[in-house]
Amino acid sequence: MYHCILRVVGGQMLLDDPGKEKLAELLGRLAEFCGVEVITYCMMSNHVHLLLRVPVRVELSDAKLLAQEGLKLRGKIDSDIRESVVRRMGDVSVFMQELKQRFSRWYNKVTGRFGTLWAERFTSLVVEDSVTALRTVAAYIDLNPVRAGLVKDPKDYRFCGYSAALTGAKAVRQGLMSFLEPKD
Repeated sequence: MYHCILRVVGGQMLLDDPGKEKLAELLGRLAEFCGVEVITYCMMSNHVHLLLRVPVRVELSDAKLLAQEGLKLRGKIDSDIRESVVRRMGDVSVFMQELKQRFSRWYNKVTGRFGTLWAERFTSLVVEDSVTALRTVAAYIDLNPVRAGLVKDPKDYRFCGYSAALTGAKAVRQGLMSFLEPKD
């Protein structure tokens, strides 16, 4: 379990609503491919919080691996290509690097800017995989817009996992419920 934080260069308020929507979309697609579970997230104008469960190793079909690379399946994938792609999975550093790069390319293209978007390497804190620790960190993340004075209730801030889960985002709902549901 990791609490990851991304900061926009210079603390600038560059992440507008369309940017946050695109970042959430990329986060979901990349997480699904890599087998990373997004427990919750919060996208503010100048920083992003993610609570992630990262697996040790994920098994994927050749077709899914090639789709991630934007290639068409023409038979079996070569073992060296398969190993190169699989090696990137189950690694929070690679996952975050891909997320940052993909979003930066999109953002710079759409806004006509160039150069780095992120202030530095992301911060990652290992989180104990216990109900108490996860509840505490998830609440901290989802309450960011409340602390910033943007909303009174996190359900009203559409760029956080709590709100997404309430409005039907299945993956985030499953992530939050993975530690909120009582165990028999």
